[in-house]
Amino acid sequence: QSVVEGVEFRFEDIRSVEYHIAKDKSGLLLQKPKTVNVNYRSHAGILNTAGAILSCMFGAFPHSAKQLKEDRGVFVGPRPGVLYKVSSEMLNTVIQTKLKGTVVLVHDSSVSRWRHALGGYPLVYGIRAAKGLEFKSVIVLDFFGELAGEISKAWRSLLLGRSDETFQIEYPEIESQMKLLYTAVTRSIERLFFVETVGSVAGEAFVRWVTTKSTSKSRDYRAARYDDQQIPPLATRNKVDDVESMTMTRDEWLSSGMDNAEAAEDEEDLSVAESFLDKAIYCFREAQDHNLAHKACAHRESVRFQSRLPMLSTDSKEEGERDCDSSESQMLEVEGARIVESLLRESLLEEAKNLCLRLLPYLSNDSASHLERKILHRLPV
Repeated sequence: QSVVEGVEFRFEDIRSVEYHIAKDKSGLLLQKPKTVNVNYRSHAGILNTAGAILSCMFGAFPHSAKQLKEDRGVFVGPRPGVLYKVSSEMLNTVIQTKLKGTVVLVHDSSVSRWRHALGGYPLVYGIRAAKGLEFKSVIVLDFFGELAGEISKAWRSLLLGRSDETFQIEYPEIESQMKLLYTAVTRSIERLFFVETVGSVAGEAFVRWVTTKSTSKSRDYRAARYDDQQIPPLATRNKVDDVESMTMTRDEWLSSGMDNAEAAEDEEDLSVAESFLDKAIYCFREAQDHNLAHKACAHRESVRFQSRLPMLSTDSKEEGERDCDSSESQMLEVEGARIVESLLRESLLEEAKNLCLRLLPYLSNDSASHLERKILHRLPV
């Protein structure tokens, strides 16, 4: 399933290749694809909220994405909780005492500010940066409180059912914001909280919408014997004292750490990679796995070193010249050698190779030749 028009799975492309390979052997052809709407990752408490957000988006932006049936959860699970006008100090206390390990999702431009406001809590992600990841427990923080005033009023009209056919023309940016909110909600596996630290027009409307809107009688609720009862709203309004404590097992900490470490390996932006590694180190230390924590620390040191490398001029890159004076080249060589040794000691061969390749243009010809011959040629391709 995709919430972006035009990027859904292109089964027709696969079929065309298949016909070419199979020739006249019809028995080798794939059957038509089936759409699977049972979600085995998240439960219905979360999926119903995600589905309601998509329904609201399709109502205002009917051509924003390919409309598929809503996902169904295998079991119901707890509905999302809503904490409104909670101070950042109180939120920090709740995270440290009751929700340690919960991931905080914010607008990407606010990650640094919120990490500082929450006492340096490392598990603060930008929503876009978290796309593709999944977490046991998630707080969607100040999604509405950080919206501009005019957009906030437009959100209120949308959520309270006051929008008309001109809405998508007047407020096209809300389409991408709704997709962002959907992405944030679907990162959660077990527990989800919407937290707003400041009052806002959009925030008030969302709290009213999510705590009063009910789902249709889906299979999830029939299975839970709600047929003869009133269907409950999507989410519950909570007080801080009502939040139940959550514990993360060692395996869950390790799994979260590995997810972040792997995300760092795939990330080309060094600052984002460093952020993922900060989170990985935190998770490994909480799991008391010192070996993995040391590996992540060595990886982070390499990323930090690469981010400090001076920019090469275009001419030097094209001509293959070394762009550093001898003293600078020597300092880079000494520090780089130490970090490469650390990476090799931790068996981080891919990162060691990446660092060596990044170092080559900064070294003298003799040092570069020695590095290629003694280390690079011995590392796996």
